[in-house]
Amino acid sequence: MVQQRNVLVTGATGNQGQGVVRRCLEAGHQVWALSRDPSSASAHALAQLGAKLVRGEFDDAASLQAAFTHNPSIDAVFHVQPQTGNLAKDTTRARNVISAARSSASVTLMVASTSLKVGQHETFPGWGPDYPTYVSWLARHSVEELVRGAGFAQWAMVRPAHFLQLLTKPGSQFFFPGVWEDDRTLRVAWKPDTKLGWIDGADVGVVVAAVLGEPGRYAGREIDLGVEALTIGEVADKLSGALGGAEVKVHYYSDEELAQGKAKQDYRVLAAMHWGNAVETASSAAAAEEFAGLTSVSEFLARNRDNLL
Repeated sequence: MVQQRNVLVTGATGNQGQGVVRRCLEAGHQVWALSRDPSSASAHALAQLGAKLVRGEFDDAASLQAAFTHNPSIDAVFHVQPQTGNLAKDTTRARNVISAARSSASVTLMVASTSLKVGQHETFPGWGPDYPTYVSWLARHSVEELVRGAGFAQWAMVRPAHFLQLLTKPGSQFFFPGVWEDDRTLRVAWKPDTKLGWIDGADVGVVVAAVLGEPGRYAGREIDLGVEALTIGEVADKLSGALGGAEVKVHYYSDEELAQGKAKQDYRVLAAMHWGNAVETASSAAAAEEFAGLTSVSEFLARNRDNLL
């Protein structure tokens, strides 16, 4: 039997959080959206959907505690947090949320969103303190370990693949600087044959709504989430289709270009691309086939066409 839950959503105004709020409401769950500023336009948009707004900040443990104290019917939590690059800070933020949730006698289920391959970081080629995204991987792993060890009756992890939001503004301005302003060329350190898992960040909500409805089915699982596995060349073709046939090209950085510092992206983006070459993510699409209603790449691009240019 599908259950109806009362869920607090952290990161509620972000891509993942908005999707979780929307999908959980559509599934009949009651939703409380945690926001630093409940008076903001983004928070107001969630309230218009039917979510109840709660003020709280990751760095303010008292505000998180109050969110549960003042809303004792909350019995589940979805948690996602941005990476700050500071392991101690990221770990403290996660611990603040988890501790506040555990202080409530009603909360029995927690779902956290991290990333593909969390917990496998020590197997990455070149792993060590000098690894470009060393702290980020340790922080994600820390979040999962805190959730597992907190003592919730049930928990689950969602591990999304590459977000399609990287192809739209503002994500594309960081990941593919100049792609739309210059010559519609995706400049990448990915290899031509590197297959990447892709997902609409909002579709994390599809999984969370399912976990809330059938926790016994999903409890204790780490759920890889992708909708399609595509090379960046195949993505470029789909972008061209979304733009009515306007050509979108791909430039693959040579080793010489990278060595000479000619890449437009900063080291974090290049590190993520090198990681994609070295670590398989394509299987995330097959792993998520049990979830109906995920947004295809073409559907996402068509829906967000005005945000491409």
